[in-house]
Amino acid sequence: MKASHLSEQLKDIQGMLGSGFGWLKTSRFWLLTIKAGREDDARAWLAGLVDKKLVVSAADVRESRKHPVDDAVAIAFSYLGLAKLGCDETAAHPFPSPFSSGMGCDLRALLLRDSPREWRWSDVESGAGGPVHVLVAEWRKRRSAAEMASAPEKSAELDPDPSVFDVIKVDNDPCAFQQKAGDDEERLYESFGFRDGLAQPVISELREERGAERRQVRLDAGILYEDRVVAPGEFILGYRNEYDELTYCPNVKRWPGDAAYTSGRFALNGTYLAVRQIEQDVDAFAKFEAVYGQAVCEKVMGRRRNGKPLSWQGDPDVSISDSEADAFRLRVDDANGFGCPKGAHIRRVNPRDTLGIDLQSSIKSVKLHRLLRRGRPYREEVANEKPRKGIFFIACNADLERQFEFIYQRWLRNPRFVCLLDADDPLVGKPAATRSFSMPGLASGEEVSLAAFTQTLGGGYFFLPGISALKFILGREGSSKAVGSEAVAARAP
Repeated sequence: MKASHLSEQLKDIQGMLGSGFGWLKTSRFWLLTIKAGREDDARAWLAGLVDKKLVVSAADVRESRKHPVDDAVAIAFSYLGLAKLGCDETAAHPFPSPFSSGMGCDLRALLLRDSPREWRWSDVESGAGGPVHVLVAEWRKRRSAAEMASAPEKSAELDPDPSVFDVIKVDNDPCAFQQKAGDDEERLYESFGFRDGLAQPVISELREERGAERRQVRLDAGILYEDRVVAPGEFILGYRNEYDELTYCPNVKRWPGDAAYTSGRFALNGTYLAVRQIEQDVDAFAKFEAVYGQAVCEKVMGRRRNGKPLSWQGDPDVSISDSEADAFRLRVDDANGFGCPKGAHIRRVNPRDTLGIDLQSSIKSVKLHRLLRRGRPYREEVANEKPRKGIFFIACNADLERQFEFIYQRWLRNPRFVCLLDADDPLVGKPAATRSFSMPGLASGEEVSLAAFTQTLGGGYFFLPGISALKFILGREGSSKAVGSEAVAARAP
């Protein structure tokens, strides 16, 4: 079967698949519901972001050391959003059922073990408010007051037209990037005070790191580097996945490509986003820490606050690279969970080498269920109250059932994960009258009592199209064949 070569398609892949834009310290996420009869206006506003060259490609990310990217936007659509803008799936190659039914549907609530819900927004008609049709993610370079005064147009918000959209804006937490003791530069920290953005998979053939040579990244991780290298088809539609199969590509009516081949369908170079707005109760976590101490908090998370693994044997205060911080396994050093408890948050979301019959089968099995995270901490100002903080969680994956839903149902929210007894995830588990966390070897007993540390405020599944497909949705143009490097360059905005 014909297949595209990833290296020839970088100009057609939206940049967020190539990077989390860690050098752009300011972020903002827009959840947009298109008002009735304003579809053409919505297309025009979104097309303006493409025309202004804000929607960067993976090729732009790769060249960003020579040609800096100071502003970046990604645009994704819910299933209802695609239909609203006239993109109807074909009978021969429809969208997968998790995406078409939506994260907000009742079935997904049961599958993801988070029913009942008290959500502010979702991707389905029966959810709270109107369904979100479009997700616009925005990253910007942090600018000084002098820079904003000299170039105000560069500091202006995107400002979706309220006559065209119902708008939910999720704002950046300005304190998310901090330089703490031991850090050689600013690092990303979530609201409970832990390093964030670690343990990311590396897409084979698509370099993610910016400002660091691949050689150095490999040296930092040593022989464990390959543990996190994952086939491109696990995240980008139309390429070979860890089963060595071409990832399924849906198609839409009137798309001019050759639907007989994966490389000719609408969804080539796209991905699915699993999105959740997770509010963190910072006060509750602080009270928990006051009772049990930082060491217990680190065991609940599964990492030290500075991002180092709990098994780290070197100087606890020395700065290390993200690659070095992610270079560890659990089966040999901590099989019984005396260092990092078996139910710890990071052990649930990425069991590494612990679930198979041997080390290599475990690593291969886990690679079938990885997520590429692209969210950021957020902050919501509330009148006469403390600001509300949390994570705007975004996970890129090519198979929602095998990746996001499997992790969430079978690992994260499974009360019997690795033979535990009635133990939910300690951070994002369902609130209950009595929740506990098991830690083998704890001097004062084997369990500590947990509070409800997080609450999900909304969620949805979105499709992040390739750039040529994005232009097709917005009425600009489409592709009649696989988008090679020359063809994409000719169509680039």
